Amino acid sequence: MRKFLLAHTQLPAFLFTGICIFILGATSGCSLRQQRQIVASPIAMAASSPNEPVDVNIFVKLSKKIVPSVVNISSFTIVKSPYSQGSPDDMLRRFFDELFRQRGGRGSPPGSEDDDDDTGPPPGMRPGPRGPQARAPRAVSLGTGFIIDSSGLILTNNHVVADADEIKIAFTEATDEKPTDGEVVGRDTELDVALIRVKNKREMVPIALGDSDGLEVGEYVIAVGNPFGQGHSVTHGIISAKGRMAPDFPLANYLQTDAPINPGNSGGPLVNLKGEVIGINNAIDQRAQGIGFAIPINGVKKILPQLRTKGTVSRGYIGVSVIELTDKLAEKLKVSKDLKAPFVAQVYPGEPADKAGLRIYDVIVEFAGKPIHTPPELIGAVTNVAVGESVPMKVLRDGKEKILTIKIGQRPGIPKAGEPEEKKKGKKGTKKSHVDTGMSIENITSDIARELNLSEKTKGVVITATTYGGPADKAGLIRGDVILEADQKPVKDVDDFYSKVKEKKSYLLRVRRLDPQGHEVFSVIILDLKE
Repeated sequence: MRKFLLAHTQLPAFLFTGICIFILGATSGCSLRQQRQIVASPIAMAASSPNEPVDVNIFVKLSKKIVPSVVNISSFTIVKSPYSQGSPDDMLRRFFDELFRQRGGRGSPPGSEDDDDDTGPPPGMRPGPRGPQARAPRAVSLGTGFIIDSSGLILTNNHVVADADEIKIAFTEATDEKPTDGEVVGRDTELDVALIRVKNKREMVPIALGDSDGLEVGEYVIAVGNPFGQGHSVTHGIISAKGRMAPDFPLANYLQTDAPINPGNSGGPLVNLKGEVIGINNAIDQRAQGIGFAIPINGVKKILPQLRTKGTVSRGYIGVSVIELTDKLAEKLKVSKDLKAPFVAQVYPGEPADKAGLRIYDVIVEFAGKPIHTPPELIGAVTNVAVGESVPMKVLRDGKEKILTIKIGQRPGIPKAGEPEEKKKGKKGTKKSHVDTGMSIENITSDIARELNLSEKTKGVVITATTYGGPADKAGLIRGDVILEADQKPVKDVDDFYSKVKEKKSYLLRVRRLDPQGHEVFSVIILDLKE
């Protein structure tokens, strides 16, 4: 189960907000006037000075200003299935019933059928007509967008319209409004942003884009969206944190807010008290209330020109995999424990970093003249440099500073290993009197290489099992990990591994694994056999 849920209603999540009932007794000692003062106090805090008049209708005015520029987005995708849906109303009811069931709820939402039979067709799908009268079933995704140009350009999340065969835009909830067709102008899958164009005779009122870099934790914001298909809805809260990591979109350095965001809010604006968009609502933490995430608008503004003109985004790329430097790793690499910087776990052959002379275990402390403290900072620094430009990069190698000049390449997406060719099968590791590592390992055969999507040149051993509570398990190693190096020396096979790992001490292992999306990730892990 992923940590974050993208906030559009196609996802298998149905979140409920608890209803708190406060009973004010006669003995509370609070007059109605005092209660009003308590309610107004958060708004009063928004005043720039104690003597400035407080606008108690600030959220009312913001709502009237912003809502006309927010649209409801419905995207339809043809489902290749032997079943077809019923009427639109019936389909929508069953859709939310299925969301409820997938969240482990008991019973069904009000007004729905309570059917516990799991042997029939999938919920929300019924056998339909066959032959010429049959109509292909369509999946519906509901989300939000906002107008940024009077010509009809709309920003939203890419996941709201991904793989859509048809996009419909609704400007209001009026029953007589006919939804307008929308088309995707450009999309950025790595930042999860899409630009849509609509053609409509109505007046398009764009929202101003603000400055997300200037935000402070604690600032008041409002979120506007289409939660669970309810239509235009406004909530408010504060900026809870900045710089949150995004699990599926590494370039989206999230803003965190407690303004209520629900499935269907995806793509809607997060707005400051000036009425400026400072973020695009994107995801929620499924485990809690009041933990929502938005893509900072400054990152979106940088790619807008490319989305408008080319439909895609070209980003800088150097061809490395880096991880965070911990105290234990710093000690092993003989650098200061106080140093906060990423270090290189993999250099892809033939890519810009390789050509510049970057090596595995180098610690990157500066890039293009700017200090680098974390892997996300490096990603941001690289992607902000124009493709083809050469910049300096300062690294620590064996405790000494070294300046490299690197020419930025064009980001091709997530690097993938080549398809391995059939070779001689390696022998499985034989059980000898090896030191206890708490894991079983094997040589890489052609079948294993194909299953793990390893290149034909990959050397190392693959972990086939770990013992619960053993050294490997405590180190975070898992089945399917490929051990490439031990104490900064390449591992050829099982025998070679145990020739290097033969004493009860700690070892530095460089490991390659696949993430849940099937992308390869490189890491450096300390295997401690002393405990």
